[in-house]
Amino acid sequence: MKAWFLFLLALAASLPGGAADPVDDPLKSPSIILCLRPLRLAEKPGLPEAVESVKRLTSFSQTQEGMNKRAVEALVFIFKDLFKKEEELIAAENDLALAERQALAKEQLATRTETVGSPLSGPNPGLAAIFRKEAKETRGNATKRHEAALQMMKEKIEAYNVSVGYFQSQGSMEVVIALASSLFAVVDRHLPGYEFKPTVSREWLEKQKRIEV
Repeated sequence: MKAWFLFLLALAASLPGGAADPVDDPLKSPSIILCLRPLRLAEKPGLPEAVESVKRLTSFSQTQEGMNKRAVEALVFIFKDLFKKEEELIAAENDLALAERQALAKEQLATRTETVGSPLSGPNPGLAAIFRKEAKETRGNATKRHEAALQMMKEKIEAYNVSVGYFQSQGSMEVVIALASSLFAVVDRHLPGYEFKPTVSREWLEKQKRIEV
């Protein structure tokens, strides 16, 4: 988390102040609305919308200079990082499901080996014990990887929820809508029941998304 707050400080230093003219603030410009539109319009923003918005933001950043360029690049970092971590969590979930199938197969093999065995040697409790150990290791290793990915996802949700509050304080409302919507979508897909304190409510977000821009 320390690294995250250092990043946040760098982001704060790069963004124009709250009193800046919106025309000069890239995060309040008409271009940012177009860049973030895929995320804004999606009911549950996912990787396809993030990829399109990141592509647009990257192109937009190339038209900027100095602090304005860094501000847009910071958004590129945030959205790429958030959805990259979701992809890693999805991979860990798939690996866990595969490991569970493999472990169950090993356990079934262990049962047959212990009770029936081969036609030549009959039951083999020693070999069955090895199969059960392998099943336990397969399941345990996949569970550890999944738990690590899950914890990382939770940390990112909490961290970028702080960012939502920062962007809201700067009046960058299109960024707030896109980022908050993305956070809720990730939580709904992978962390049902996870309790975090969102900076903006779902009700507020839905109301804002109904406003034409």
